Amino acid sequence: MRIGIHTGSRDVDQIAKECREAGVNEVFLGAGAIPEMDRDKLKKFKDDLMERDIILSGIIMPVPSKDAVLGNNEAEVERLCEVLRAIGEAGVGTVLFYPLDSFILFKEDRPSKPILDVKIGDEEWDKIIRFFKRVASVADEVNLKIANHVWAVDLLREIWNTVGSPNIGVTYCQGMFIIGEDPQTAVERLGVDRIFFCHARNLIRHGVGFPGHEEVPLDEGDVSIAQCVKSLAKIGYDGLIIPEHLGNGGMAEAVTYLKSLLNS
Repeated sequence: MRIGIHTGSRDVDQIAKECREAGVNEVFLGAGAIPEMDRDKLKKFKDDLMERDIILSGIIMPVPSKDAVLGNNEAEVERLCEVLRAIGEAGVGTVLFYPLDSFILFKEDRPSKPILDVKIGDEEWDKIIRFFKRVASVADEVNLKIANHVWAVDLLREIWNTVGSPNIGVTYCQGMFIIGEDPQTAVERLGVDRIFFCHARNLIRHGVGFPGHEEVPLDEGDVSIAQCVKSLAKIGYDGLIIPEHLGNGGMAEAVTYLKSLLNS
């Protein structure tokens, strides 16, 4: 396993500085850092980082609207596909994608457990599958891994089984704890072939829903990051893991903690 950081900076020297301070040499870059996000500009940005010994490992995509996912905003979907194509053609291998964030809700009868406002087989399900098939067609064309940040394990498995593309996978994130998924057992349920990227995140549950979860440093909280890392190692995951949402903790300390787990 390798450790990296997220950044939204547009300045390659600033990114290199952030990496040196954190003790890593890989980044996932926010798409907004390259305003027009075309292939040539992204490739130059990637090459400029490489000259500073920093690897651009992935791009963080903007969250698509619910209308786009349901096929009601063709212009947005077309632009999304253009950006994905440019990323793949520039030689960046992975995107972090939040396709269903706009579908998360809380129900009054289950206030402590947010769920996705979509169910397998409901009338909107086919529209969601069509969206994923369209995204997958671009990913397959340019050999780009789509690391979907979707916490509902069974839902995501149904999506990639239905779509049938090897490039539709997952960002494994312990934030799934918020919706009642077990972060440790989810590793084997997702499988090493579909985990394209990982987050490291810890939380304390003290109330209802998202506001009832406090972000804390990785070595605190209700999730055993050590056990999650062991589970990833057990299935043979050798990709990138990035700390996030660290509460009052620092990035350098989080990286040091992950390095200690990987070396134990």
